Amino acid sequence: MEYSLKQENCTICENLLRSSSEQPVDLELTLPDHCPDIERILKCRMEHSITSEIITGSRLDIDGMISVRLYYLDSKKQAIRYYENNTPFSCSFELKRTADDAVCRVRIRNEYLNCRAVSPRRLDIHGAFSVIAAVYSVGNASCCTDIEGDDIRQKKHTETMGVLCGIGQQQFSINEVLDPGAGKSAPESILRSELSISLDDCRAIDDKLMLKGEATLRVLYVTDIRSGAEDHMTFSVPISRVIDVPGINENTVNDISVDVLNSEVSVKSAYDSESTLITLDARLSALVMAYTEKNAEITDDAYSTEHELQLSFGNTPSRRLLGNVRTEASVKGELSADDDGITRIIDLWSDGLSYMTGVQDGKLTVKGKLCFCMLAVNSKGVPFYSEKAQDFQIAADASGFPSDSSANTDISICSVSYRIADDKTVEVKADMKLRAAVYKDCTCRTITGCTGLVDRKREKDSTAALTIYYADEGESIWDIARMYCTSPQDICIENNISGDVIQARGMILIPM
Repeated sequence: MEYSLKQENCTICENLLRSSSEQPVDLELTLPDHCPDIERILKCRMEHSITSEIITGSRLDIDGMISVRLYYLDSKKQAIRYYENNTPFSCSFELKRTADDAVCRVRIRNEYLNCRAVSPRRLDIHGAFSVIAAVYSVGNASCCTDIEGDDIRQKKHTETMGVLCGIGQQQFSINEVLDPGAGKSAPESILRSELSISLDDCRAIDDKLMLKGEATLRVLYVTDIRSGAEDHMTFSVPISRVIDVPGINENTVNDISVDVLNSEVSVKSAYDSESTLITLDARLSALVMAYTEKNAEITDDAYSTEHELQLSFGNTPSRRLLGNVRTEASVKGELSADDDGITRIIDLWSDGLSYMTGVQDGKLTVKGKLCFCMLAVNSKGVPFYSEKAQDFQIAADASGFPSDSSANTDISICSVSYRIADDKTVEVKADMKLRAAVYKDCTCRTITGCTGLVDRKREKDSTAALTIYYADEGESIWDIARMYCTSPQDICIENNISGDVIQARGMILIPM
């Protein structure tokens, strides 16, 4: 006979995809006629943009653009020159199942890049990058909380389960016209730009999230094409958006991330023709996951007092968002000049940020590496490039979070500053903002089926009201009750026992 199970249903975040795909970069380039000849390569960078992320059925298709950006010293004027090559890419991932309400987060990590000047006008470039994709959807999980039947005895425990209240994703644009301002030379072309996002306190109301933050744009630009003279500026653009997240409210705990999908920085002449402006056109993607918790009394085990049971078991995943950790930190390092010293820094930035996060002993620890990069001028007036990889470690307070927690961590570089210590050494510092959503992942063992084997009756002594049993210390009352086809609660009442195990060796009475 089949026993009816009562189930506790729970809405969970189902991970439909967590994968990566490495893409090669193999280019043979010839400089266009307007570019001067190459005397020395200063730096070759690989940057990316994502133009589309489309989920169709059980497939994720990603299209984007990889930009290889070359900074070099020209052979005539000893000035920094810039050349950019854009190459489209596309890749696809198969999901675990079809999901109409799925959302995704796509990031790109540069693996390596080698650039060689075959001649003053020809380049040989080889590298690789990885497309890292995750797709999430609303799923359902269930646990057995009761088995119907007067002859059934059940062992239960209380489980705290994470409940996904809602997922929201929205793309939006930043379109700004920025004025370098008085005292700054007018830009003629852009050498390097970098856009980073940091989030402030975001407020949730019914079914909506008030997203607030700041976009920081750092620009290195040429002020005179002929001489190669340059200048740089930093702009701050406030971000304020309302994101629809059905199910979110002021009581939910929220995991919020904002990624830059693509950005374009260009030069634009003002209407009065006396000044030149910088335009920013960027596309951002905000992803929000809202969680809460609930307690459920789960049935772990069961037996019948009448006949043998055949139980089947399964595992129910549960993910709880415990909270968010925010902190600010600085990473310091040193850069070295070339043999002719250093007189001026043209530009300074950080590149290649990578890190891993762990929670241990009440601390959230981030261990990572970034590369400090510098364009500068030596004592002979010749530009040069220097870089150095720097290991770092950040510790933030995570008291109250268990040591086996995991974290989704985002780090934004707010600024990179420097101090010229002497003619050969530059002390550098990167200021960071860190946000980590701390999760607890667990699996709950639950009964999925209960069948009574009516032809296999349990044997029990019905001639006596009580049976004497000599129990050992630490013995399970549940196991004793199962052996004698009685109830654990009845044994505890009869012997004035509290708890689930025998505290001291001795005689107990078993109600029959």
